[in-house]
Amino acid sequence: MKQTDPLTGYSLFIMLLLALLASFGWPLLASLAGCFAWFAASRLFVRLLPMQRIQVLVMLALGAAGLVFGQLQTGGGTRWWLKALEGNQALLSMLLSVSFLRLVAVSGQASDEKLPVGRQALWKTLLGVHIFGAVINFSAMIIMADRLAAKKDLTPLQALIISRGFTLAAHWSPFFASMGVVLISAPGASLWKLMPVGLLLAALGLLIAGRLLITKPEAEITNGYPMHWQALTLPLVLALSVLGIHLLQENIPVLTLVSALSLFFTLVLLVWRYRYKASGYLRQHIEQTLPSMSGETLLFLAAGVLAAGLGSALQAADFSLQLEQFGPWQAWLLLLVLVGISGLGVHPVISIATAGGLFSPWVSDPNLLGLVFLMTWALGVSLSPLSGTHLAMQGRYGISSYAFTRWNLGYVALLLLVQLVALHLYALFIA
Repeated sequence: MKQTDPLTGYSLFIMLLLALLASFGWPLLASLAGCFAWFAASRLFVRLLPMQRIQVLVMLALGAAGLVFGQLQTGGGTRWWLKALEGNQALLSMLLSVSFLRLVAVSGQASDEKLPVGRQALWKTLLGVHIFGAVINFSAMIIMADRLAAKKDLTPLQALIISRGFTLAAHWSPFFASMGVVLISAPGASLWKLMPVGLLLAALGLLIAGRLLITKPEAEITNGYPMHWQALTLPLVLALSVLGIHLLQENIPVLTLVSALSLFFTLVLLVWRYRYKASGYLRQHIEQTLPSMSGETLLFLAAGVLAAGLGSALQAADFSLQLEQFGPWQAWLLLLVLVGISGLGVHPVISIATAGGLFSPWVSDPNLLGLVFLMTWALGVSLSPLSGTHLAMQGRYGISSYAFTRWNLGYVALLLLVQLVALHLYALFIA
C-alpha cells in the first residue's frame, strides 16, 4: 500500500494549479508555484533511491556553482535564479496532471478475462502498451505487466515486449516527459515537425521490436494482455484534443494544454462515472500517488537548476561553440554520445538538459536538435539499467535491470542505424 503524505501531495497539487494559472496569463504565480514545488521536493528527498540521490545532488551542486559563478561575474540580476526556482515546473506539472488519467483511463473489463496466448496476442500487447502508454505513461506499463504477472512470474519476453512498446512512445507523444524536455531544451522546436518524424520512427521501432521478439519460438506459448481497443478511446480523444486546440491556438504551450486537458478529462469522467465517490478517488490520488513520484519530481527540478546554472555560467563566460555546421552526421554523433551516457546510468533528462544548454544557442535548426533529444530519450531509457522502466521491472517483477541493458544492446544498435538514415532524410526533405 502506498504511503499517505497529504502535506506533500497537496503542495504538489497547489504547485500544479499555480503553474497552470501562470501559463494562462498570471506569470507572477510561477515563482510561488516554484516555492511549493521545492517544499514538496525537500520532503521527498528521503524517498529517493541511492543512485537517484547522487544524481540529484550532483545536478544541484553543479547548477548552484554555475549560478554563483554567473552572479560573481556579472554582478547582479535575478533572471537565472528565478529560472532555478521555477525549475521545470511546466514539465513537472504535465507529469503530475497526466498521472490523474490513471483514475479514469483503465477499464476493469480485462481483470478476470483469460489471458490470450500466441504471437497475435503479443502483437496486440506491443501495440496496446505503446498507444495506451503514450497518454497515461508509466501507469499503462505497470497495469499490463501486473495483469500478466498475476498468476505466474513475468517472463523476459513479456517484459521486453511491454518495456520496448512503452519506451518507443518517447519518440512522439506530447504526453511523455521526453517531449516536454525537448520543447524546453531545444527552444523553437515545433511539435508539428517533431511528431510526424517521431511517429514514423516509433512505427519502425515497433516493427523491429516485434520481429525480434515475437518471432522467437517461445512466443507461441506466451501469454499476452487481453487488449480491448475501446479502452484506447480516451487516449485517442485526449491526444486529438491537444493537437486540435494547439492547431487553433498555437500561443498556448503544448505542456499547458496537456496538463489542463488531462485534469479536465479526469474530473469530468470521475464525476460522470462515480459521482459522490469522485472526491474520494481524487483525495487518494493526491495524498498517495503524487508523493510516490519522488524520483521524477526531484530529477526534473534538479535538472532545471542545472540548466539555469549552465546558462548563467555560459552567459557570464561569453561561451560560444562556434559550430560551423550541425547537420545529420553531427546530430547522429551527438546522439551516440548521449545514448552512451545513458547506458552508463545517467538519466536522459540530465544529458539532454546539459546538451540543450550547450547546443541550442548555436544550432540553426532547433527541430533537428529536438529529434536528437527525442531519440536519446527513447533509446537511453531502453539501454540504461537505472531508468525508471527497468528499475520497476526489477523491483516489481524480479527481473534484473542490468539484464535489460544486455538484452537491448543489439536492438538499440539497430535503431541507431535507422535513426542515422532518418536524420539524413529529415535534412533532405523536411528541414
